[in-house]
Amino acid sequence: MRARAVEVVDVGDRAGLEEAWRIRFEVFVDEQHVPVEEEVDARDEEPGTLHGLAYVDGVPAGTGRVLPDGIPGHVHVGRMAVRAPFRGSGVGAALMAHLEGAALAEYGIPDGGGRLSVVVTLSAQESAMGFYSRLGYAVVSGERYLDAGIWHQDMVRTVTV
Repeated sequence: MRARAVEVVDVGDRAGLEEAWRIRFEVFVDEQHVPVEEEVDARDEEPGTLHGLAYVDGVPAGTGRVLPDGIPGHVHVGRMAVRAPFRGSGVGAALMAHLEGAALAEYGIPDGGGRLSVVVTLSAQESAMGFYSRLGYAVVSGERYLDAGIWHQDMVRTVTV
């Protein structure tokens, strides 16, 4: 089987944002039955929100966003969605690496040792916690909660360069 190239890009216009929404609706609304009114929120279009789109061989495969947390050097990654045909192929990992890099570039702060650092928090669906653990994320408290009818736990990782 031929390895498929994953390309992740920043969303820079309305068309890109609408592509991200299509992927999120497919994954969250159609597959996971998240209420449609809960999927798109005002944070999507706020200044400072960063979105990424992953493509495999030119086909839209996944998306995610970075939100500033209001604390210098802290962000929240959310709305991570990879379309079913592309799961397990490295799309999610490539997308997370891109979002972490964008978070460092936009929101990273000096860590005192001459490096740039950002604390990335995310609300992980419990079914995806193994994926995030493999990327270096750790459970914050172990407290689980329902979000849109799906069990989640908070996870965190400090990214430094």
